[in-house]
Amino acid sequence: MSQIAGPYGLRVVKLLGDLPFSAGMHSYPLTANQTKGFFFGDPVGLIGGLPAPISATPTTTLSANSPIGVFMGAEWQDPIRGFVNAQYFPANGITAGATKVKLKIMDYPWLVMQVQADGPVTIDKIGMNAQLGGGFGAGSITTGDSLVTLVAASAATAVATSAVRIYDFVVNAAPSPGASSMPGDAFTDVLVVWNFGVHRFLNGGAQ
Repeated sequence: MSQIAGPYGLRVVKLLGDLPFSAGMHSYPLTANQTKGFFFGDPVGLIGGLPAPISATPTTTLSANSPIGVFMGAEWQDPIRGFVNAQYFPANGITAGATKVKLKIMDYPWLVMQVQADGPVTIDKIGMNAQLGGGFGAGSITTGDSLVTLVAASAATAVATSAVRIYDFVVNAAPSPGASSMPGDAFTDVLVVWNFGVHRFLNGGAQ
């Protein structure tokens, strides 16, 4: 529904080449506290070998903001609730007593991901690069969803180092009034892939 602003981060749709997505994920242990949370659809970086929320749009320059993938959920041992399997992991969770924390991250570099733009994106922008914006590591604790968006205005700038490349659009007929999704909508739902060199596993730089 791209007539209404409702960011949800990066949703894995399929693999590049129209290959089906098997929902395969890799579990990364988290042993150090993070002051930002991890929310479903967040791009996740890596600091000191541990997953970390990114703080700005990724680029082709290797840094702590270079994504290893997309956050898909977490499991941990909670001192009050026992074993927890959730769609998000809260900020300062380890300080609050969480142990045996594992983050589930879809780290395959060639993902096709759906993301809502913060404005209209027209069909002539297919193949163009764009930046990511919105709330990095600051999603909704009600839904557990990320607030990351595609920066619509950046799709016209053709910056080679930008985070993602526009692959296609979500085209859905309206199941109810105002619930359709089409190119050029006020908050366009876009399909993207990581721009080459943005994903940490496709970047040869040393850090």
